[in-house]
Amino acid sequence: MMPIETKPMLAKVINISDVRSKRLVKPCAHRAILVDVQLSTVECGDCGEKLNPVMMLSRMGREESRWAEEYKRLQGIKKTLETRTRCKCQHCGQMTRIKV
Repeated sequence: MMPIETKPMLAKVINISDVRSKRLVKPCAHRAILVDVQLSTVECGDCGEKLNPVMMLSRMGREESRWAEEYKRLQGIKKTLETRTRCKCQHCGQMTRIKV
């Protein structure tokens, strides 16, 4: 029977900590988004970083929901203010008409 030769295994093929430790000198909020439909890629127009498309869809959905809630809140305030026809005078303390 012939002896089986064993080769020493490499300790590390990829060092993940090096990839994850990269940090931008100036953090970017990624507000200018560039979408390439043909290549199916998304990147930041300010810093050029490649972005995760699913993460950007999720962020855009959250922002849209936040703006929709803010719109509803402001519409409620507007309706409340439109129904007000009188206010208390700071000088005499009596209720006076609001001139629109």
